Amino acid sequence: MPEARQALEQFKIEVAQEFGVDDPRSLASNHTGYIVRKLVEMGEQQLIDNNKNN
Repeated sequence: MPEARQALEQFKIEVAQEFGVDDPRSLASNHTGYIVRKLVEMGEQQLIDNNKNN
Protein backbone atom coordinates (compact mmCIF):
# COMPACT_ATOMS: atom_id res chain seq x y z
CA MET A 1 0.00 0.00 0.00
CA PRO A 2 1.82 3.14 -1.20
CA GLU A 3 0.17 5.46 1.34
CA ALA A 4 1.32 3.28 4.24
CA ARG A 5 4.87 3.13 2.89
CA GLN A 6 4.96 6.91 2.53
CA ALA A 7 3.63 7.39 6.08
CA LEU A 8 6.23 4.97 7.46
CA GLU A 9 9.05 6.76 5.64
CA GLN A 10 7.85 10.10 7.05
CA PHE A 11 7.70 8.60 10.54
CA LYS A 12 11.28 7.32 10.17
CA ILE A 13 12.45 10.78 9.14
CA GLU A 14 10.75 12.35 12.16
CA VAL A 15 12.28 9.80 14.55
CA ALA A 16 15.70 10.24 12.95
CA GLN A 17 15.43 13.98 13.53
CA GLU A 18 14.55 13.36 17.19
CA PHE A 19 17.81 11.39 17.50
CA GLY A 20 19.75 14.07 15.64
CA VAL A 21 20.40 11.80 12.65
CA ASP A 22 20.25 13.39 9.20
CA ASP A 23 19.63 10.20 7.23
CA PRO A 24 17.07 7.70 8.56
CA ARG A 25 18.94 4.89 6.76
CA SER A 26 21.83 5.39 9.18
CA LEU A 27 19.78 4.75 12.30
CA ALA A 28 21.29 2.10 14.55
CA SER A 29 19.37 -1.06 15.42
CA ASN A 30 18.41 0.30 18.84
CA HIS A 31 16.80 3.25 17.09
CA THR A 32 14.83 0.99 14.79
CA GLY A 33 13.72 -0.98 17.85
CA TYR A 34 12.43 2.28 19.27
CA ILE A 35 10.57 2.96 16.02
CA VAL A 36 8.90 -0.46 16.16
CA ARG A 37 7.87 0.05 19.79
CA LYS A 38 6.42 3.46 18.94
CA LEU A 39 4.49 2.04 15.98
CA VAL A 40 3.06 -0.73 18.18
CA GLU A 41 2.03 1.82 20.83
CA MET A 42 0.36 3.95 18.17
CA GLY A 43 -1.46 0.93 16.73
CA GLU A 44 -2.63 -0.16 20.16
CA GLN A 45 -3.92 3.33 20.89
CA GLN A 46 -5.82 3.41 17.61
CA LEU A 47 -7.43 0.07 18.45
CA ILE A 48 -8.44 1.37 21.88
CA ASP A 49 -9.82 4.57 20.37
CA ASN A 50 -11.74 2.63 17.69
CA ASN A 51 -13.27 0.33 20.31
CA LYS A 52 -14.41 3.31 22.39
CA ASN A 53 -16.14 4.82 19.38
CA ASN A 54 -18.01 1.61 18.43
